[in-house]
Amino acid sequence: MKDAYEFYHYLPVSDDAMRWGIYITGAGRGSIPAQQAYPSEGHPSLYQFNWKQGRTLPEFQVILITEGQGSFESSLTGEQAVEPNTLIFLFPGVWHRYRPDPATGWSERWVSFNGEMAHGLMNQGLVCAEKALCACPDPMAQMRRFDRLLARIHSHPTENSILLSMHAMDLIAELIELSLDRPLSDAGQVSGLMHSIDDALVAQAMDLIWTHSHRPLSVTHLAAQLPCTRRTLERRFMAARQHSILDEINACRLSRARRLLRETELSIKTVAYLAGFTSSERMRVAFLSQEGCPPDQYRKQQSG
Repeated sequence: MKDAYEFYHYLPVSDDAMRWGIYITGAGRGSIPAQQAYPSEGHPSLYQFNWKQGRTLPEFQVILITEGQGSFESSLTGEQAVEPNTLIFLFPGVWHRYRPDPATGWSERWVSFNGEMAHGLMNQGLVCAEKALCACPDPMAQMRRFDRLLARIHSHPTENSILLSMHAMDLIAELIELSLDRPLSDAGQVSGLMHSIDDALVAQAMDLIWTHSHRPLSVTHLAAQLPCTRRTLERRFMAARQHSILDEINACRLSRARRLLRETELSIKTVAYLAGFTSSERMRVAFLSQEGCPPDQYRKQQSG
């Protein structure tokens, strides 16, 4: 994340947000120069991928590509050319990969989302995984709309409110409308997550936790990335959140594990890895402590 233009955030998702029916899980913007490796490193393991392996998401994502071209491929479309001013719709459970042409690079804006309402909207047949690409007839207007949503997220990356979901739903609905008839192919709950954080230092720490807790992360490591001592960070975090930094890291990992257990059929071992636990056993202990049952039983309860 080089400057204010290029950034990405992965947002905390509370049970209230999930009950609302549509919620944002991540968003970002970037300009990839010609010959630069893609994608950049640092995304949570659930979202990171490379061209050779591709990836499969447990949620939806829509990407606006401008000022460049490249390639897209999914298990349902085969490989396709991505022209400037293209919308890419990604669906949960569908393997895919994409990258800019090394000769041109590209600019991208994206938002990931999920929820029952999202599934209902995307399952209306207006867009489908078999027609993942479509031309954007008014890219400048959509860039501005994307940027308004991204600006809200970038200024408050730890706030995932119902109001933010409504703004996202408005953007997604318009992008779906634009895609009609323009296919390019035939083919542990954390209390207070819904509230803004006034302490800028704590907000920075929260953003680092929710964006990087898929990797080994400690309070010392967090403090080293912020302009403060560990003691200051712990004191201000406790004052703002009423729980410790370690509690937040564990809650982040539990939240992601809950979502993956509810919304995917990934193995327990894979869920533990993607959520950031060092082992399946560590995740099992966390679930026993917070949910009163092991992860496999939690999954059965949620699906029943």
